[in-house]
Amino acid sequence: MEILEKDKSSWHSKVNFVDANDVFVGYDTEQDCCEDAGWFISDRIRAYSYDGSHLNNPNFDLAPYVFDAQFFEHVPSGDLDEGGMVAFKLISDGKPDLYLHLYNCHNGYYGHGFEV
Repeated sequence: MEILEKDKSSWHSKVNFVDANDVFVGYDTEQDCCEDAGWFISDRIRAYSYDGSHLNNPNFDLAPYVFDAQFFEHVPSGDLDEGGMVAFKLISDGKPDLYLHLYNCHNGYYGHGFEV
């Protein structure tokens, strides 16, 4: 799994997740007014406590992971105001499952799409 982000270009708010099978998820996190869009990888699904202890762990070696093409889940918004979250399962032989979460927290007016 490779994460492609650009910090200092016209594509600065775009992120693409590409696995060894060329399966990808693309997401635009550009903020409009009253919203917060982003992503994180966790070893738990529905991990929106944001305590940070299990999110984007630097010990996650994503290289051997690929997307589980049979798994996609809408995660209840919980404390995300009018927003929502989706999760994709990342799998690798002999390793624990990980979950890529895309979220958007907003006031009911804004939304973000993703491409798979």
